[in-house]
Amino acid sequence: MKAKNTIKTDAAFRRMVDEVAQLMPAIEAKKAELEAKLQAVREEPEAELAELQADYKAKMEALKKYFASEQVRARLLTPGKKYGESSAATFGVRAGKPKLAYLEGKTEADIVAALQEEERTEWLREREPELNKAAILGAGLSEDELQDYGLTITAADTFYVKPKDAPKS
Repeated sequence: MKAKNTIKTDAAFRRMVDEVAQLMPAIEAKKAELEAKLQAVREEPEAELAELQADYKAKMEALKKYFASEQVRARLLTPGKKYGESSAATFGVRAGKPKLAYLEGKTEADIVAALQEEERTEWLREREPELNKAAILGAGLSEDELQDYGLTITAADTFYVKPKDAPKS
């Protein structure tokens, strides 16, 4: 249905205002109808997806827990490699990026004060001052040296499973 959209008189203008006013609720009703139909179509696959994701999460947690042991890793990893294989997948642990963490009871303010006291300003940013974590990590300090300032290095490993037929990214 093609509307005539030429307005030449005030009466034609008012008629078109009325037409637009009638179209607005019709459009909203169609949107609501469409959304209801889409929701009905979505519900079954969303429930199935949630079930699959819950199963995946539970199995990954069990795998991580089992694989956490160094003895298990030694048995399951391919000799000389950082991964192992099953018939359908490659698995292993990716080393996390090293991060600085505060020792228990220490705050950033405590550490900043200790660094300022020893004039280690190359490890501070000027703003507040605050720690320049990248500079500290790059300084090659031993764990004992870091602990002297109330710091330690943490790196969270990430267990992974990659299907063998997965496209390379």
